[in-house]
Amino acid sequence: MSHFDISMLFTGYAWWLMLPLAALLAYAAVRLYRRETESCHNGKWLRALRAAVVVLMVLLLSQPVLHRVSATFQPPVVIVLRDISDSMHVKDSHEPLERRVRAAVIVGLLDSSRRDTHAEQAVQALLMATDAAEASATGMRQALQLLQESSTNLTVARDRVRDSTNALATFSKESQRAGSLLKSIKAVPPAITTGLQHALESSARLTSELGALALEKDGPARLLDKSRSVKALIADLSKLTAGTRQLQDLADRELGEKGGKEVKAALDKLNGMDRAALVSAMLDKKALAGADKRIQIISYDFDTDLRDVSSAQPATDTPEHSDTAEKDKKEKSLPSADSKSRKLPPPADTDLATPLLHLAERHAQQSIAAVVLCSDGRHTTGPNPEDAARVLSARGIVVHTLGVGSLDAPPDIAVARLDGTLSVFLDETIHLTAHIKMAGYKGKKCKLILSREDKVLQTRELTIVADGWLHESFELPAERSGPNVFNASIEPLPGEALTTNNSAEAVVDVANDRLKVLLVDELPRWETRYLGSLLRRDRKMTLDERWLLTAESMGLKAKVLPDEQKALDDYDVVILGDIHANRLSEESQKRLASYVADRGGFLVFIAGPEAMPRSYLSGPIADLLPVRMQAPSTSAVPSAEAQGPVRVKLDPAGLGTGIMRILRDPTLNEQLWSALPELHWIQRPAYAKPGASTLLSTDDARKDVAAAVHSFGAGRVLYVGTDETWRWRYKVADRIHSFFWSQAMRWGTSNRLTGDARLKAGTDRRQIRPGENVEVLARPRDANGHAVADAIVVAELDDKEHPQRVQLQAVPDSGGLYRGSMQNVGAGIRSIQVKVESAGFDGVKQDLQVIAHEISGQEGIELTRDASRLAAIAKAGSGRYLDILDAPELFEQLAGQGKQITVESSFDLWSSYPALLLIVGLLTSEWLMRKRAGLA
Repeated sequence: MSHFDISMLFTGYAWWLMLPLAALLAYAAVRLYRRETESCHNGKWLRALRAAVVVLMVLLLSQPVLHRVSATFQPPVVIVLRDISDSMHVKDSHEPLERRVRAAVIVGLLDSSRRDTHAEQAVQALLMATDAAEASATGMRQALQLLQESSTNLTVARDRVRDSTNALATFSKESQRAGSLLKSIKAVPPAITTGLQHALESSARLTSELGALALEKDGPARLLDKSRSVKALIADLSKLTAGTRQLQDLADRELGEKGGKEVKAALDKLNGMDRAALVSAMLDKKALAGADKRIQIISYDFDTDLRDVSSAQPATDTPEHSDTAEKDKKEKSLPSADSKSRKLPPPADTDLATPLLHLAERHAQQSIAAVVLCSDGRHTTGPNPEDAARVLSARGIVVHTLGVGSLDAPPDIAVARLDGTLSVFLDETIHLTAHIKMAGYKGKKCKLILSREDKVLQTRELTIVADGWLHESFELPAERSGPNVFNASIEPLPGEALTTNNSAEAVVDVANDRLKVLLVDELPRWETRYLGSLLRRDRKMTLDERWLLTAESMGLKAKVLPDEQKALDDYDVVILGDIHANRLSEESQKRLASYVADRGGFLVFIAGPEAMPRSYLSGPIADLLPVRMQAPSTSAVPSAEAQGPVRVKLDPAGLGTGIMRILRDPTLNEQLWSALPELHWIQRPAYAKPGASTLLSTDDARKDVAAAVHSFGAGRVLYVGTDETWRWRYKVADRIHSFFWSQAMRWGTSNRLTGDARLKAGTDRRQIRPGENVEVLARPRDANGHAVADAIVVAELDDKEHPQRVQLQAVPDSGGLYRGSMQNVGAGIRSIQVKVESAGFDGVKQDLQVIAHEISGQEGIELTRDASRLAAIAKAGSGRYLDILDAPELFEQLAGQGKQITVESSFDLWSSYPALLLIVGLLTSEWLMRKRAGLA
């Protein structure tokens, strides 16, 4: 709606001067022209045209400007984000009947005239009365503060008391309106009627007493007493409001029970709608109650990010709308190594932050009034949504949230995850645990099925004792090498809210070759003794122990490393204890560096008080270490703090490292390391090199490195800065100590090269997420076992949709190592064949497997509305958190945020073409008339 005003402005010579001048000159022109044109029959017209031209040209010297001022209403631009993630496809048919009746009315399935809303209107009146009472209390508090500060504030304090009195008058008015509405309701509890009457009497008494209050005498004490009375009044009103809400619930419930076929049909349609469809229907024009005409709405659908702009697509109130997201998420068929297909669940996560951040980028140049987030609040991945809301709020964009979904858990059984051993060796035991979330089926029975691909391994009948979590453990023999995909599923029960969460999968990599480990130390110290015992018990390890001083005491020749490089390269892991540098020659250190960089071996350094790593300040070993040391002269006298016992804590870089993941919960896992027993000796000082990752550091001001890792060429290096990890066995036996070292071995050898004497190949990781890259490594040898620097080595990815063929490139000074990368590997168990296509390498190839498996999220596990999360987002975004049924109220409020825009425009008549054409037209008309009259 708009209107405009037009006016004339003169920016040149004063119009009041030009107007008489124009009249005078026009008169003179007529007088001088009369004699020549008097004899013509159209002489009057000729004189009039000449006078008009003179007047017009003189008036143009005033430079007239046509000025237009228009006022237009600009509706606020509101972006609506509609969550369409998996948890939004739950049907909340278990919600109370009264709530479903209200929802049916708002989405237009039921005529609003069928509802008796007297109690609802009374609630609104009571809420307004409560606001008035709070305003009165605020006025009294301000007056009291003014009086306490200075006696000169008496006048202002009286104004505040007057404001409080006026607020109490509003309170009485709204309370009386609520009382009138309640009279229309049958069987109102006496407590509500009596309570409302008592509130009115208290308000009248307070109004009278405030009017007679003398602030000069005992004003502060009396004001404090009245303020307490108003607070008590507010508390009473809160109880009355809650009771009146219950009256409305009773009325709606009665309508749902006795409303007849029309109400039953509407509720049946509503029960068929999931949360996503309900949101679409709520935001239809019916729900906006006319506010849509005063708001410019831009709608987006999202799960982990903005899907598409759907403002041009009308919202639908049919259940079929909920199928949109299901069509977008297709199950991916993952071919196994034996060419069979298996279906793994698609990614199931919700990111509430990224859509908000992308909105800020996409609409950076547009003025946005508010963002309305319609969701159940389940945020399972991505950045903190409260931070994203603060980003928008800083730009002046208010973030409101509309809560969708029930606050009570619907009937559902979800297999949240299947976890346990990720990789084992053949003939070991696979430990798996299915974590099951149950709600609404107390006393019922369900069937849990554990299968590997298409073969059922175990079936258990479970009796649901109570709502909550159930953890079922399985132990299986690792009898088949390669990737094993296990699935734990529960057969759907009648009435489940969501059936797509009834299964979870885990991939276990079963290796068929044993690790060969070399452990060397001067003596079997506590640290290396416990570690050696642990490795000997591990059936996937072949351990070679060398105790140097023990061998020398027996008259044997002590060797740290094998004499030949080839013999050293046969080991998958080399562990060096507290060995002095004089036992390792420069040549031996170089061979050890070649073992790591070229062969891709895993090297472990365990610090000791005698030599490791203090005696290796330079040379190949110093280069291999992920930490740097200071010369002894600079740290000869360590501080008292450095000598005493100290605890360790998990470094931020260690949070995402598999070595340090003892407990699944990240918070508990971080707390675990700080709670371990103190270590009495740690190598100090120790600082991580650039590119190294610190796993553990001392929990003191020095923050010395206690454990660190880094990559060196094709291999990996682990540094443990203490010889007392065995202390972690205190009271828990091998629970911590064994896990730490087992996961360290698994991490260090995950990229090891396997194969025969002619070709060894491997990948940097065996398990990745779909879409990630995989680095392929290979080391070919000629018939005599020598490295080949000019071979043609290729790797082929077996993927029907996106096959890849990559030629590996030789790594300079690596002793015949080749490297290449497979890009964007698709989901599934993928086979990579590495082969040498050079002469003399006929049939030389190696088959590898990579598991591209999505990490299971928490979407669809918790199906209740996360009200606290939604409230926190709204608070961070300076907005409001409301129930989805209150959507009309929110949009009505947003519609009132539109503003009138005044637009001014000017048109210079004096220098415009129309003015010029008018003058030329007048002169042309005069000339033609003169010619027709026979004048010169």
